[in-house]
Amino acid sequence: MLQLLRNIIPLVPKIVPSAVRIGTILVFGYVTLRLIDSALNRLRSLVPAADIARVEQRTETLRHIIRSISRISLILVLALTISSELGYNIGPVLASAGIAGLAVGFGAQSLVKDIISGFFILSEDQFSIGDVVKIGDFSGVVERMTLRVTILRNLEGQVYIVPNGNIQHVTVMTKEWARAVLDVTVSHKQELSKVFDTLKAVGAQLARDWPDRVLDQPAVLGIEKLDDSGVTIRSIVKTPAFKKDDVLREWRRRVKEEFGRAAIVFTDKSSQEVKVVGRD
Repeated sequence: MLQLLRNIIPLVPKIVPSAVRIGTILVFGYVTLRLIDSALNRLRSLVPAADIARVEQRTETLRHIIRSISRISLILVLALTISSELGYNIGPVLASAGIAGLAVGFGAQSLVKDIISGFFILSEDQFSIGDVVKIGDFSGVVERMTLRVTILRNLEGQVYIVPNGNIQHVTVMTKEWARAVLDVTVSHKQELSKVFDTLKAVGAQLARDWPDRVLDQPAVLGIEKLDDSGVTIRSIVKTPAFKKDDVLREWRRRVKEEFGRAAIVFTDKSSQEVKVVGRD
């Protein structure tokens, strides 16, 4: 035991400074991650209250990506620092890493394309985690985003993994606000002024009952289509981004009930068809 202590004591002056430097780097990395999280959270105080939901989505996306990049960078710095403190010459390692990086760059052009595309998607706030989007043939809620891929989940629970470099056209269905479009087809024999008055009354009552989901007064635009099936009348209303479907369902229900009370026939009786359509 005494011999072991005699062997260790001369090494203390060398070990302690190295341990202190490594500990300082660990503390610095942890504090940096905390500061990044705090800075992202403080974005909420810099925007109007109406944009809070959007900022929270973008903040969550940025937090996830920045924390991932920070962890990887911290691990690399720690590995190099510890190697240097232990007496290893990291010069050849850095030189080899540079050559390997150049070789990988030529063979990983698609990966570089994905990362660059992901960077611009995030920096331009094209869409964020929680948005409902359509990318090519795939549509769903954005569950996760990295610099390389975007992960979607549709209503059936299926998950789509889309490389960012393959994203050419995106339809964002929850960008700031949405518009609910309601098409109602009535019989040719129906008095249109009565139909218009009923639709306006239903829309006005819906706006009064749901002020948090209906952002303005529903508008009856008029006749959208005229054919053998009947007369199609279109109404629209502006809603919050994620509330359009809820508003449409309630709007359809109220129109159906009110038309029944007002004895308004939806289509020709010969077809026995009821048609109330909500469109995106």
